[in-house]
Amino acid sequence: MSKKHIILGTMLVLLSTSGCSYIPTENTSYGVFYNDTDLSNTPKGELQDRIQELNSKIPQQTISIDMGNNKKQQATYHDLGIQVDTEAVVKAISTYGYEDDWWTLLSHRFNALYYGQHFQPQYKLDEVKSKTYLTELAKSIDTPGHDAYLTIENGQVVFHPAKEGKRIDIDATLQNLKDQLQSGESITSLSMVFTTKNTIKVTDSDLKPLNTVLASFSTDFDPNNESRTHNIQLASDKINGTLIKPGAVFSFNDVVGERTAEAGYDDAPVMIDGKLVPGIGGGICQVSSTIFNTALLSGMNIVERTPHFEPVGYIQAGRDATVAWGYLDFKFRNPYQQSIYILSVMNHGTLTIYIIGTAQDKPKNVSISVGDRSEIPNKTITRVDPSLKEKEVQEGHVGLTMNTYRTITYGNWVTQTDSFESVYDPVDTIITMPPEGSTKKSDKKKP
Repeated sequence: MSKKHIILGTMLVLLSTSGCSYIPTENTSYGVFYNDTDLSNTPKGELQDRIQELNSKIPQQTISIDMGNNKKQQATYHDLGIQVDTEAVVKAISTYGYEDDWWTLLSHRFNALYYGQHFQPQYKLDEVKSKTYLTELAKSIDTPGHDAYLTIENGQVVFHPAKEGKRIDIDATLQNLKDQLQSGESITSLSMVFTTKNTIKVTDSDLKPLNTVLASFSTDFDPNNESRTHNIQLASDKINGTLIKPGAVFSFNDVVGERTAEAGYDDAPVMIDGKLVPGIGGGICQVSSTIFNTALLSGMNIVERTPHFEPVGYIQAGRDATVAWGYLDFKFRNPYQQSIYILSVMNHGTLTIYIIGTAQDKPKNVSISVGDRSEIPNKTITRVDPSLKEKEVQEGHVGLTMNTYRTITYGNWVTQTDSFESVYDPVDTIITMPPEGSTKKSDKKKP
């Protein structure tokens, strides 16, 4: 006689001798256990609370994390975002012996009644919490590498090879953890998954051909103005080491990023409507103006450039380039068949930006001149302010318009002239008068 017939016969005997006590009801099957606790005939409506109560008594489990180099660290399930999946446990227990297939139902009932069916905790992963923990852990064990880079030493371009780093592959480690949880086995250890992928962005082969300074340009700043110097340093560091492939476009805003306090920028005066006012990121335009001139001298194709509202003190009028996050950018295109490399250096109140390429791309000759200068007249506007007791004068100034010309002879002896227009808006003189008949005093001038 087959096992199937034996079980079926036994169940029929039980049903005939014990009434209907073993027929499926709204309670759990007889003989089901959770963590060795008998949950036979527990009302299903009470099962979730009962499971949660039993879960609260499970001791906190720890995992030994293998961090490589014979280093280990202990972490709890809670640290790693591992938590009991109460819903899954409730579903497994409440449906055991309640299957749609009668043969499965009877065999499960028989198995539970005579042998006991023991359920263990099932776990799920809070991936956000787990990723946060692993990210913090990575800070202490990742081995930093660095890109290949260039410097100028004694007037010569010096190549420095890249160094490969090693970091935790967070996603692969998370998948490793999830795979262990899905196996249903208790987790006692976890091995970090390491990768060297994407630790180097500028490779040795990218820079080895670049051995010639195509051009450089310097501007001066006051190092005693600490906030402005700090901002210049931040922007300089951002563009330093930038590699621009043949035909690619350099965007100042994309490389430097938004100038906010969160990004580390200090309060420093910025030009708004022709006036210096307190703001975040003052000094950034000195960096964009400096690289504009390096780009001109090295033969770059200027894609986007805007002059300031009015001339600035650190560079000749017509040779500045202002930027503003979100609407004013400075861009240029690399016209050569080889990559170029930007090197930005600050030293004792001087910012110098180099563009480095190959000897064959170095221009034969470059000349830059500013001409066609003319004034744009301003207006004098008179107003009456009843609150005033004396006249106030806010001096304006004329505007300027001019063209900047670049004539360049490239390495292939092709000569080209480009022009860039600069318009500096006039500022009106504002005279504010008290009402007639008021006591008049000497004119008071506003800065």
